[in-house]
Amino acid sequence: MKKTILFIKPADSSFIKSDQKILEKHFEVKPFLLKQTAGKGRYLISLLGLTLFLLRHGRAAHLFVCWFGDYHAAVMVALARLFKQPSVIIAGGQEAVCYRELGKGVYLKKVRGWLVKYALRNCTLIIPNHPSLIYHENYFYNPDNPHIDGIRHYAGEIKGKYEVIPNGIDTSRIIRDQSVPKDPLLVATIGTMHKTADFYNKGFDLFIGAARRCPDLRFTMIGLKKELAAWTEEKFNVSGISNLQIINSFCPVEVLNEILNKATVYVQLSITEGMPLSLGEAMLCECVPIGSAVNGIPDAIGNTGIIVHRRDPEEIESAIRKALLMTTGKEARDHTLRNFSLGIREKKLAEVLLKILKS
Repeated sequence: MKKTILFIKPADSSFIKSDQKILEKHFEVKPFLLKQTAGKGRYLISLLGLTLFLLRHGRAAHLFVCWFGDYHAAVMVALARLFKQPSVIIAGGQEAVCYRELGKGVYLKKVRGWLVKYALRNCTLIIPNHPSLIYHENYFYNPDNPHIDGIRHYAGEIKGKYEVIPNGIDTSRIIRDQSVPKDPLLVATIGTMHKTADFYNKGFDLFIGAARRCPDLRFTMIGLKKELAAWTEEKFNVSGISNLQIINSFCPVEVLNEILNKATVYVQLSITEGMPLSLGEAMLCECVPIGSAVNGIPDAIGNTGIIVHRRDPEEIESAIRKALLMTTGKEARDHTLRNFSLGIREKKLAEVLLKILKS
């Protein structure tokens, strides 16, 4: 008989859905969806629902698992301890950073930060998608005085152990269509955006700046939140950049496939990033990758693209022009398939969780 896992999902993102499918192959899974992105009020109400869900199913369950360290993780860990059951937090990055000047990070608010620290210190295991989520020195953001990040830096001594398991890229979602020729002048970027902090964190400001500096090239930026379109226009006058195409957040996967199949270069200039899925999906489509020297981005790129070490417009323009002349698109795809397949993640995730259940 399969062991029962209570799987807590703050949202139904594609990577969380992928993990749920993996878990369902090996365990009896009872999921709970919080819909965190629906708003603070909805999220707080759903936390009450989560508490009732865990109280109802916790005693009969064998393992509690959630994505991301946040309020819901604290609720999960507390009730797992009540029922004397193991708990696992899958860390994606938000629980490892704090940038006050950008308004980014779970540690900005005292109570929220305390609850996240409680969850991280008292869960049985943390599963980050890259070692840098445990400790990281960010020279890209500030070359002269690196920004220190990481779960160990913010949460202090972690009682539970951690096991690094890289993200898995779903090859059935983004597919390279060899009949679609690459546009030799097209540069793309993708980022999920909920607030202005995400805009800067994903490097959208740098991407817009590159488009303005390179009028001879074409740029496509995917992921701008509709509600922030006016703010973006006011700050960056994007309507005056004729070679820049902006596509709003949560566009159909068909649009993502179309753009990534056409783009020659993909840019990921994040300030902080665990192991970016969009970068891996672009590499599956044989885009030559450019990425910032932070967290898991250099490992995701390997030797198939260019790493940018400073938030410097000249360095970024130079990297883009060099990448457009590179012919490493197929190598980028092979690197992703070899190191970040869903099969690899499934094997490691199942092994780690089964080990916890047997201990």
